Amino acid sequence: MRGWLCLVGLAGVLAACTTTSPPDRLVFGVSGDRPAADAGNTQAEANMRTFLDGKANQICTRGYETVKVDTVAAESSQQIVDLQLRCNQYHLALF
Repeated sequence: MRGWLCLVGLAGVLAACTTTSPPDRLVFGVSGDRPAADAGNTQAEANMRTFLDGKANQICTRGYETVKVDTVAAESSQQIVDLQLRCNQYHLALF
């Protein structure tokens, strides 16, 4: 009897790992600020990308897919760079 209960419980856990959710609901963003004068500078762009990548990798441990990058004006000659992303899905691997 216990064997069947363990198998049913294991099947339930495995089924829960394979459910998918709507991809639109899985998009979120990380952002950072920079001086507006650095908008065309390639080194500043690379530094901002590295900064945002570090923040995204703290949340998405299996990598992520970029959905959109947006730059918005802010106060005091600053810009806010917003990276919208979707984390890669986890897959159950037994071997």
